[in-house]
This record gives sequence, structure tokens and C-alpha cells, in this order.
Amino acid sequence: HGRRGLAAEIGHMTITGEGDRCFCGAVGCFEAVASGTALGRRATALTAPGDGSLLRRLSADGDVSARHVVEAARAGDISALELIEAEAKWLGIGFTNLLHLYSPDLIVMGGGLANGFDLLASTIRATVEQRAMPAYRDVPIVPAQLGDRAGLIGAASLILWEGEPGAPLAMAQDEDNKDGATERAGARETSHG
Repeated sequence: HGRRGLAAEIGHMTITGEGDRCFCGAVGCFEAVASGTALGRRATALTAPGDGSLLRRLSADGDVSARHVVEAARAGDISALELIEAEAKWLGIGFTNLLHLYSPDLIVMGGGLANGFDLLASTIRATVEQRAMPAYRDVPIVPAQLGDRAGLIGAASLILWEGEPGAPLAMAQDEDNKDGATERAGARETSHG
């Protein structure tokens, strides 16, 4: 697979026969069930404008995002914590499928959900340990060093790629890196969520 094709295949891997319809037309795709977008959609459906919930207060009574859910969960909001628990289980199921399909040495979780990795990690790991074949139960699952920028930088690297690993990303500055050093880690990260 090319990297673009692999990313599409992963996102549209079916992990359930239920849930919202994906933009590809199928039901139960990994992206439609276990992404930051899907988490925000579930949180928005669970609440209503003006209901006084922390999720709606954080979103200024607009649509709730995954970032709002993570923020509310950190504050101890029960609804947000339940949404995070469900999200982590779906991620664990999807990651188990990826482990069985591709036998990776490492799974790196990027995208908006990486900001809540500490809240998701224990349930993701428990789900993988419950569902994966023994040989795959100990594969590390880690947050992307670039967090929610991993996908953006990965997409840019596909456009700028000149055949030399890491070369395009030498131009991408890490905004949080105070000494202005270039960020190359993104070349190895794949975003989900």
C-alpha cells in the first residue's frame, strides 16, 4: 500500500455493524465510530443547548467537540467520563484489528484524541489485552508526539516528499520547541481521530 491508501483503509475498516453511517456510505467504520469527530457527535446528541450540562457550557451551547469531552472528563463530569470509556473501548477494538492485520511493532495514536490519551489508555489497553491474540497483547500504544498536528504534518509530508526520508519535515518548525529545532518525528506518526 501507499501511505495514502493505507490511511484510507484503516479509517474505513469495519469494526461494528451498528453506529452512524460513515461518509463513505458504510456503517460501523473505524473512523465513524472511534474518531474525535464521532466522539463529539455522540456528546452533542447526548446533550441539548441550554441544558446546563458542562459539555454544553464548554461548547458555548454549540456542537460539542472531542476536546470539550476531554476537558469535561478531566473535571470529573460523569457523562463525559462515560463517553470517554465507550470511546476507549472502540479504539481498543480497532487497534486489535490493526494488530492482527499488520503486526506492527508500535501503534501511535494522533489526532485530537491524543490530547486525552491519558484518560483513554487504560481502557484501550484492557480491551486489547482481552481481544488480541497473545502475541500482540504487549505491543506498545503511545500518543503521537505531534498530538493533533500529526495528521496535518503527515499530509504535508505526502505532498512535499522528495524521496529522502524525513527531508520534507525538516521545514516544519515545532511551535512548542523554544529553541526552534526542526521536528522530524512527524514522519513516523499516523494520525487517527
